[in-house]
Amino acid sequence: MTNKQINITGAIFDFDGTLFDSMHVWKGYKDNFFNHLGIELTEDDKEAFKGLFLRETFLLAIERFNLKQSYEELLSELFEYIKSRYMVETEPKNDIKEFLEKLKSKGVKMGIATATGEPALEAVMKKYDMLHYFSAIYSTYTVGASKTEPKVYDVVLSELGTDKETTWVFEDALYAAKTAKENGYNVVGIYDKSEPHQDELKEIVDIYINNYDELGI
Repeated sequence: MTNKQINITGAIFDFDGTLFDSMHVWKGYKDNFFNHLGIELTEDDKEAFKGLFLRETFLLAIERFNLKQSYEELLSELFEYIKSRYMVETEPKNDIKEFLEKLKSKGVKMGIATATGEPALEAVMKKYDMLHYFSAIYSTYTVGASKTEPKVYDVVLSELGTDKETTWVFEDALYAAKTAKENGYNVVGIYDKSEPHQDELKEIVDIYINNYDELGI
């Protein structure tokens, strides 16, 4: 039942866990990707990579395993691997296509701010006929800043050309929702089982939902 009304001219969606049920693809993705490359990580390797961001992980791996690929080449290979899994293992979140259609019918401009390389998510969205809803799609890799900073949201907002006051960010991850909220965005928190801190997420967002059919515009 729709019980939460929002005034909205622009929508910025996260991808994994927000638009698609796809967070399971990222569980243990470093180990899985190295296995995909034919490298079986030892416990010492796993300890060395523990707590490192992706760039740091790949740069260390190049040195540690004498890899011929550059960081950029490894990143491209990773997203090709992720895309291959997206295409067979993921699907849109419940009610999202109906919600996107509702936004489109109201003239709301939509974009995506994601930590996944654009070609991977674009491929699976094309499979489900969802790509046409979005006029701006940017990854943290393209803009050069993670979601601990607001840059990816700001870039999408600029391309949408909507007022920040009526542009809503949709996020399932606590850390990303915090970033958006602390930088002046209205935020909808969407439930995904991959986020362990649901109570804290509920506290910081403007609206919290389990499914998109709870929102009215």
